[in-house]
Amino acid sequence: MAKKNSEDAPNRDKGSYRHMLDLVSASTFRAVVNSLLDGTDSRLAESDGRHPVGRSKKKEWTETVLEDYLKRHPLPEYEGLHRKWWIPFKGNRPTWDLICHLEVEGKPGLLLVEAKAHLGEMIEKNCKSPVDTKNERSIANDLSIRLRLVETSVALSSLGFGFFHLSADHDYQLSNRLAYLHKLACEGVPVILMYLGWEGSTDWPIDPFPDGATWQEAVKWHFERIGPWQFVEKQHRLESGIPFQMIVRSVSPSILSLSSS
Repeated sequence: MAKKNSEDAPNRDKGSYRHMLDLVSASTFRAVVNSLLDGTDSRLAESDGRHPVGRSKKKEWTETVLEDYLKRHPLPEYEGLHRKWWIPFKGNRPTWDLICHLEVEGKPGLLLVEAKAHLGEMIEKNCKSPVDTKNERSIANDLSIRLRLVETSVALSSLGFGFFHLSADHDYQLSNRLAYLHKLACEGVPVILMYLGWEGSTDWPIDPFPDGATWQEAVKWHFERIGPWQFVEKQHRLESGIPFQMIVRSVSPSILSLSSS
């Protein structure tokens, strides 16, 4: 049998990946996302710039890095993240399950979403890929990432909730999400990081999240390994006044209308 062409359909079209593509393709997308944003003084921008956008072409469904996304969907008066902020040389940057433009208190901002459909996903990518000790560029990238995590830990610890210790060696995915959250705010971008749980995913009969409370507890366990849970859900502001926030939400895939928007 011929190998399926990756242009024909998304890879890994199951679980949280499938549910997310269903969401961005649904006629109810804006209503669902805005309901998840309740309590944040934020809503989707009129032109939401969502990515992914559907299943038609590979470029529409492939997860993207934020640096590239901002080139294709720039925010007003923002040049985008410097390409070498996270790593100075070619290498792996964090990719996102969903990125959208927001209006945060009436100002242009961003929504960054990390989604999970079962408990096993909480420990995937739990550490950074190994450094190649014989490659100077790999070493430089590794040091850069670790410095960014230390900088963010210090900055978030100064908020007064307790100490943060973001890590490349454990809970790395959550650590790099928080680093990007804070970095965008420092650059003047109001931003919300949403951890989204898919309740009762039928793709994972062994360890799905049966309800929002179970998802909340899973994220709390994950988060408390690197920082104080009191940070979550509260809106924080830099001295510049720019708001940033991490929220935890859940929704059942069954509410989605799968008609194209």
